Amino acid sequence: MNPPKLTPELAEIIGIHVGDGYLRYAGSRKELDISGSCEEKDYYDDHVVPLLNSCFNLSIKGRFFESRNTYGFRTSNPRVIETMKSFGFPSGKKSTIISIPPKVICFRDMKVVCSFLRGYFDTDGCFTFDKKVTNVSLFQKSYNYYPRIMFTTCSKNLNDDLIKIFTILRLKCRSYTYKPIKPTESLKYKLQITGKEAIEQWMTLIGSKNPTKVSRYLIWRKFGFCPPKTTYQQRLDILKGKLDPHLLYGPMV
Repeated sequence: MNPPKLTPELAEIIGIHVGDGYLRYAGSRKELDISGSCEEKDYYDDHVVPLLNSCFNLSIKGRFFESRNTYGFRTSNPRVIETMKSFGFPSGKKSTIISIPPKVICFRDMKVVCSFLRGYFDTDGCFTFDKKVTNVSLFQKSYNYYPRIMFTTCSKNLNDDLIKIFTILRLKCRSYTYKPIKPTESLKYKLQITGKEAIEQWMTLIGSKNPTKVSRYLIWRKFGFCPPKTTYQQRLDILKGKLDPHLLYGPMV
């Protein structure tokens, strides 16, 4: 098979795989399996599955995986498997060894790099919004107003690769390690991009196609804060004016 052309669409699929994918090809069972939270059904049905079908001329459909309570897809298409192999992805568990393919990092077209980041963020990144407690206003003490984009990985290679890409894009980030309490868990690497200016830069350069994540951003833009621990349906109700986000905080002292 000829090496695949690295398009923005394929780069986004690669980012999605880095975030939520599982590739098998070492034995007789050969497949690509990608799934996420059941709340992300719309993201998979309206974007991820059509994107894969368009890139590889397929007709797969999304499905629930009841045993692990996720939603996504699975394909054994040889072109898909060989394409993912050609970018150096391992067969089997990848969480501690995954990295960004050098072809993506070194690609001169920033659309390709940004598409990869969008795919990775939409599956493994998150928007969070924090309160602050010192030398700030009552609003800032009371509501989750300060925006962050967060990534967490068990792979030092992936963490270092992300820092390289963020440096290229002039996105300021902070990286630190976190040692889990349980001795059986791997060391975690965390990256964060913080502040209003940086988040707006992200949305301009990279954006998001995952409505569960975009909903948090839209609430923050509209109200200046985004309540934590909300469901996707609650956030939709907030954006439709059916739910007042202030009420989720209870009485203010």
